[in-house]
Amino acid sequence: MTTSSNQFADIAKRSQEALTTAARTWAETLQGFASSVTGGQRSVPDAHAVVDKTFNFLEQMLENQRQLMHTLVSSGAQATEAVTEQAARAAESGTARTARAAETVADKAAQASEEAGAKASSTARSARDATKS
Repeated sequence: MTTSSNQFADIAKRSQEALTTAARTWAETLQGFASSVTGGQRSVPDAHAVVDKTFNFLEQMLENQRQLMHTLVSSGAQATEAVTEQAARAAESGTARTARAAETVADKAAQASEEAGAKASSTARSARDATKS
């Protein structure tokens, strides 16, 4: 039983040493950070000033994002208008071509019908003349 008690004591001692080392490292890191923020001064910066500077920075960043989004939206709207205008012109052009093609087909159909009627009349006359003779 003493062996397990010794092992437990040894584990507790190592844990305490690790915790002490971690706390020391954390404190040194925090001191280094504080000195970099304060520019080597020993005093801690005013918390209100830090909050104000942080929010001023964030406000400026948000304003820049707002301007960027306005620019993007305006560009998108202009592009949409251009595409819509081009599509409308293409549709008008297609409609006009279709109408001209339909007129051409109707004219040719009427001409073919007239020619067929004329041939039928001619054939009927020839047949009538042949029966009279």
